[in-house]
Amino acid sequence: MHTMHTPFSKTSSAKVWSLKAPLKAPLSSVITLLLCNVLAISAHAQQTTDTQVQVKQEVPAKKPEPQRVEIQARNETQLARQDAAAKTIIGTADLVKFGDTNVLDAMRRVPGVQVNNNKIQLVGMNANYTQVLIDGEPPRGVNVEDIPMQMIERIEIYRTANAQFSTQAVGGTVNIILKRTASTAQQSIKVTVGHVQREQGSVEWNNSGKQGNFSHAVAVTAGLNSAGANVPRDTKTEQTIADSTGKVLQQYDSLTERRMTDRDIRISPRLQYKTDSNINLTSTTMFAYGSGEADSTKEYDFLQGAPLDIAKIRYRDTNERANLNSTIRATANIGTDWKLDISGGFHASHMKNSQSSQNFKTGNDTNGDLSFVRNYDTDVRVLGAHTSGKVSIPTNTEHDLVIGWTGSGTTVHIDRNQTDIYASSAQPIYLPQSARNELFKSALYAQDEWKFQKNSSVYLGLRWESLGINSEGSAQDKSKYSTSVLSPIVQTLWQLDPQNTDRIRLGLARTYQAPNDFYLVSPKIYSVNNSIQNPNFVGNPKLRPELAWGLDAAFEHNGKDGLNYAVRAKVQQVDDLHRDTIYFENNAWWKKYINTGSAVGQSLELSTQFPLKRFMTDAPDVDVSMTYMHFWSDVKGLPQPFNQLNPYTYQFTLNLNYRMKDLPLTMGMNAKLQDSHWQQISLTDREYVKSPATLDLFGLWKFDKQNQMRLAINNITNSKMTDATSRSNVPGYISTLHTAVDRARNVSLSFEHKF
Repeated sequence: MHTMHTPFSKTSSAKVWSLKAPLKAPLSSVITLLLCNVLAISAHAQQTTDTQVQVKQEVPAKKPEPQRVEIQARNETQLARQDAAAKTIIGTADLVKFGDTNVLDAMRRVPGVQVNNNKIQLVGMNANYTQVLIDGEPPRGVNVEDIPMQMIERIEIYRTANAQFSTQAVGGTVNIILKRTASTAQQSIKVTVGHVQREQGSVEWNNSGKQGNFSHAVAVTAGLNSAGANVPRDTKTEQTIADSTGKVLQQYDSLTERRMTDRDIRISPRLQYKTDSNINLTSTTMFAYGSGEADSTKEYDFLQGAPLDIAKIRYRDTNERANLNSTIRATANIGTDWKLDISGGFHASHMKNSQSSQNFKTGNDTNGDLSFVRNYDTDVRVLGAHTSGKVSIPTNTEHDLVIGWTGSGTTVHIDRNQTDIYASSAQPIYLPQSARNELFKSALYAQDEWKFQKNSSVYLGLRWESLGINSEGSAQDKSKYSTSVLSPIVQTLWQLDPQNTDRIRLGLARTYQAPNDFYLVSPKIYSVNNSIQNPNFVGNPKLRPELAWGLDAAFEHNGKDGLNYAVRAKVQQVDDLHRDTIYFENNAWWKKYINTGSAVGQSLELSTQFPLKRFMTDAPDVDVSMTYMHFWSDVKGLPQPFNQLNPYTYQFTLNLNYRMKDLPLTMGMNAKLQDSHWQQISLTDREYVKSPATLDLFGLWKFDKQNQMRLAINNITNSKMTDATSRSNVPGYISTLHTAVDRARNVSLSFEHKF
């Protein structure tokens, strides 16, 4: 996504994560015993950045229930009920029914999921604790929103660790599964127009086919104003700074108005070839290009105390990005039973961001004297390679043994130049900064799923991961950072009846959260009007990973009468938490991340799905889905009484789908409600973010098998995106900031034609 106003953003700070893929080899039940012994040992830890791997398991599916639109998701859902690893399946039909053009918007309505700052997070912990994968691999070189919706087959949500994926999943894992290459020729085109604060639109074209042993699928998407659709046009803030006794020292308001335009194009070919020796070769490539401009104005209104140096700022932002990821995967049978799955590829990205700001002195009107002009130019170049593999080894009918590895290396070059031109001086002031970061990541894992009854099983996994970062730059000392984590995992599934309608799950896993490379090696970032609420930023190369133990338990019921319900509970202990701290040094306020304290978090989830006719014989054809989640937490090492992991206590989600009998019309709604409370987010800051209720509606009219039209109205209540209050307590000062951000209703209309 494009990030305006931040010359060196977290997005641009080289989110290059390493690859993880599976490899399976022989060791039989010996590894099972070894893993049991390892569980008695407390895992050593330290690790890395953002994403990991997953493995797909596909088995012949059971017959789907007739009411459901999404047959594939039903099949995968029934298969998931037999796996020891607990997961939730979201099918394509559920993802696209509200007319969303990217996966981030679609995931906002999934129970237990939130999307903040264009990051998917499983509720209960912030987005840094959730890993997001594409076909079990980190989204290297590309962003999640670059995936065309038509390429997605389903999404799997794991709320605990799995050895085949990275255990950097304290909050869980979201795995986006792409569609297989079609076996028959097919084409489709989809046009979407909408309005979210500004006009937007997109065109999607899909083509697939097969000739002999070769098959292909290509998706091309072009969009206008999609990246900035949810970027607020107006942001109002109210700032108060007082001394330790509460006496107001300074008070001012500010209003930021932003007008933004962006455009993007994505090309995603997927090729598959099956050799005569029964080796499957699959090539997957994703290319995305985007650019945008934004004009903004920020004006201050000083109400009390000394005014700031700058009273008005005019911004002009331009950005451009190009992302590429290409992977070749080979699968083959060795002998009669062994299976080999290996992959390799490369990833690259280039991001350029320029910002020019005109800064006017306090007391001047719109045409007043200019104090200085500040120009930021940021250039980030990323190049890396990745490999992974797994070997599946048959032992006997009770065991499924897998051994695998992953590895990747990435080089990131960062050039960031700041130029200040003061009206009082003809000589510009240059502040160039450059950095070169090398990231290396590797992992080895083994796992065994042991079926000890007809449909009950125990999953044992062991994963070792390591991360190394070499960093040097013009504004930082040369440094090396290395960590490793050993993670044992145990999960069990007990089927309570021969019909497999009732089951109990239990899981124990070691997970971790590696420091974001931005937190570790970021160059110094200087802010205009430096203050407690607007400090400079600096990296901390001594930041350690967070380590966690998690225990999950669940009871699930899936009745043949369509009534499904589940109760899930989770307890986690997290040590060495990452929290930012604000301090005063060299005549300026600074912020950096440090390790502080530990936390215990608990959650309880109640969910049910059923057709309304299950309880009312004459009821309309309505499917109901409800989920309620409740959270408790306690963070030690942070000031009380708001030392909690979550800014909310509960979340309730309701989904209704109605299909008319006499018309080819399907309608539905999604409602989400959650509370709000104060949360201590750092050693110095606490925050209160209001969580308004949201309501989305959709209607789908199928003219025939080739043509359909969809109307979606999201955020129909037109509630604010953010209404937040933060309070900072630093020695001698109390700072309060209130922020209100408007969010518009989202209306979209799409038409799809299949050839």
